[in-house]
Amino acid sequence: MSALIRKELLLLLRDPHGLLLLFVMPAVFVLIMTFALQNQYAVNKDVSLDFYLFSEHDSGLSRAFERDLAEASPLRRLETDADWQQMQARARDDEVKFLVRIKPGFDQLLIERQAPVEILYSPGTSPVFASVAEGRAMELLNRLYLRYRLSSMPGVQSSLEARGEDLIEARSLYDDSGAMPSSVQQNVPAWLLFAMFFIAVPLSTTLINERQQGTLLRLRSMGVGPVKLLAGKVVPFFIVNLVQVVVLFLIGLYLIPMMGGDRLTLGQNPEGLALVSVAASLAAVCYALLIAQLTSTIEQATIVSGVCNIIMAALGGVMVPSFLMPEAMQQIGSYSPMAWGLNGFFDILLRNGTVADTLPEVGALLGFAALMLALTVWRYRAITK
Repeated sequence: MSALIRKELLLLLRDPHGLLLLFVMPAVFVLIMTFALQNQYAVNKDVSLDFYLFSEHDSGLSRAFERDLAEASPLRRLETDADWQQMQARARDDEVKFLVRIKPGFDQLLIERQAPVEILYSPGTSPVFASVAEGRAMELLNRLYLRYRLSSMPGVQSSLEARGEDLIEARSLYDDSGAMPSSVQQNVPAWLLFAMFFIAVPLSTTLINERQQGTLLRLRSMGVGPVKLLAGKVVPFFIVNLVQVVVLFLIGLYLIPMMGGDRLTLGQNPEGLALVSVAASLAAVCYALLIAQLTSTIEQATIVSGVCNIIMAALGGVMVPSFLMPEAMQQIGSYSPMAWGLNGFFDILLRNGTVADTLPEVGALLGFAALMLALTVWRYRAITK
């Protein structure tokens, strides 16, 4: 067994393309996708929705609206001397996310419950950001209207210039500190699982080469049975997958914060992460063994494993977060092994769950691994008769 394990590790170390696929590719994906989706989660304090404001009315109500809108997070007003036409031209060039125009007769329009404000979005503004901007503006206008009505009631003291206090207190159930899940919490475990299942490429390459070169036949003649032979491949690649876990989590903990992103938080029960990592690694390696047994050439193995991995990742919430998918797609994606692994990681990283909370996903991954391994042994015996 030690000789078989040493052989696999030497073959992997002498395969630079395989190492790039297993370590560099997921690291690059994590960095790119974390920063690309950072605005979607809007956790980083540097994230803001820039806008220009053009006012055609001056009153206590309009000034209060200007002030409150400029202070509404995550909105950020940029000062400019440009006129309305120039602002629109700059917005078309995506210099800002949206424009706000305070119409003439702002007070009267607000009192009559008509539209006192016009918002124009730049072409590159996503519907999510547009709804955020519109929602904050609508909230402030409703607050101003209520304050105006209160000020006109006898015996009620209310200043139009006074700062409105929020009437709700909100916090996330993410943890007791009030922190919110970030882009890095989604992308590190997601692309880690993607990389784990891509171990099918180097593993199938070595197994097919050994089959074509007669190495497996010589090992059989030496009395090495299928169980020991397959175990000699499971152990080293299982270790490689765990090394992937450590590397990508270190990137989330240290490298991404150094580059200006949010820091990965491991939750209160990191032992649950270890359990999910072990189960996902076994599932990925056993899946890779089956791919190697079902294909006869390296080209076939590369294509089959690549296509299957991309499909599982697309359905499992790796490439697109599952909460953004339609209900039917979420139901289909729930059968992806990557979805099981991702939900297991999320139980700890996002939901602050315990080891017990990960057991359904861990059980599904181990069952998948057992099924893949059983099919691999059956196929191995069928083709070596």
